[in-house]
Amino acid sequence: MAAPAPALMQLKVRIPENEEVARCLHEKRLSMREQPAGFKEHLDRTFAKAYRNVCAANEPIRTLKEFSKINGVGPWLIRCMKGFFAESKQDSPAKGKKTRVPKCCVTKKKTAASASLGKGPPSNLNCQNAQFSSSQGTLELQPSGKTGSTDFNMLDKDVVSMNNCILAMPPRQSSEEFLEAYEVVLILDDRENFGYCSRKVASKKVADNIGSQFNVPVEVKRLPVGDGIWIARHKKNFTEYVLDFIVERKNVADLGSSIRDNRYKDQKTRLQRCGLRKLMYLVEGDPNTSKGSAASIKTACFTTEIFEGFDVLRTNGLDKSACICPTYDEFERHCHCLQKRTVSQIFALQLMQVPQVTEKVALTVIEFYPTLFSLARAYSMLEGDIHAQEEMLKNKSKMINAGASRNIFRLVWGDGCQSSGLILD
Repeated sequence: MAAPAPALMQLKVRIPENEEVARCLHEKRLSMREQPAGFKEHLDRTFAKAYRNVCAANEPIRTLKEFSKINGVGPWLIRCMKGFFAESKQDSPAKGKKTRVPKCCVTKKKTAASASLGKGPPSNLNCQNAQFSSSQGTLELQPSGKTGSTDFNMLDKDVVSMNNCILAMPPRQSSEEFLEAYEVVLILDDRENFGYCSRKVASKKVADNIGSQFNVPVEVKRLPVGDGIWIARHKKNFTEYVLDFIVERKNVADLGSSIRDNRYKDQKTRLQRCGLRKLMYLVEGDPNTSKGSAASIKTACFTTEIFEGFDVLRTNGLDKSACICPTYDEFERHCHCLQKRTVSQIFALQLMQVPQVTEKVALTVIEFYPTLFSLARAYSMLEGDIHAQEEMLKNKSKMINAGASRNIFRLVWGDGCQSSGLILD
């Protein structure tokens, strides 16, 4: 017989706003233990961890999105608690007569109403009112102090968080085009270093350059997080709404130093908690030029994109970052160049299939012997001295180790080549 499960103790909830969430989580844990299927220890541990962290939370948990950010809460617990948050939205905060509040209109997918959202810019632009603080549980897409209106197209922020296909836009009249009502402005952080003598002068030069080159208004101001954001500014009342894109810019030297002193993790955490959905990490420069940090920088770029969901952009420098979107003519030329490969490039790809031959080793080999024929001819000049042939590439460069040199020789000049009697003169 299995040992009985230990009794459950209710913990003290740090803030009153989270008492209902903690109580619901505790009750669901009790009901799970009473199921006929029996006690499942791994599920109980999941409940226990989430319950402890909910009780210890310093911020109110009002929405399913905020609940999902609690440590220990995964997709399974989100499904379990989905009904609680749906009911809590319908409950009135005060006892007695319920007050009627305007509700945001939520359109269904593949309907005529959702199709109307396609007017103006792409519908995947989510935004937040710049007058709201990031500590609020939900952010409505309208100026502070004003209620919703049937004349505006808007989406509920919680619905946006649960469905990636439906994203919000700034409020506008139903018959109004986006560009008639709003101006999109790029905001750069005034603390960002652009490599000139003074940050103020450098920021102004970069802003003027981007504005003149791409016909986009650019302003420089202090940002609480990130190095660049885009806002939609209303042309009549000048209300500013933050669009759902944010950029963190790093050159390879700064990225290497931030990895060493742990600023890198802290900055990414702040970006992930800022409430914007499209997180971009711009890395400028060649990681191979950073002594001692190349491997850590490449690993950081990989994990940031694959495991943490950022869009990592790699450029050679500030000038390339400013024109990262190519024109159609540049795109067409680039695609034509992809079709042209030299014999040396194909030879390098062949060498990289050999054990212990990395990209650097292959590129070093083709510097000395650009084709397979030239390498085979060099082997033939050693007149059957197998040891000298195996060590030939190693002696040419320190980048080529003994194992790679020996394996390349065996591939190019093995027993089959010697017995076939090839003529290389």
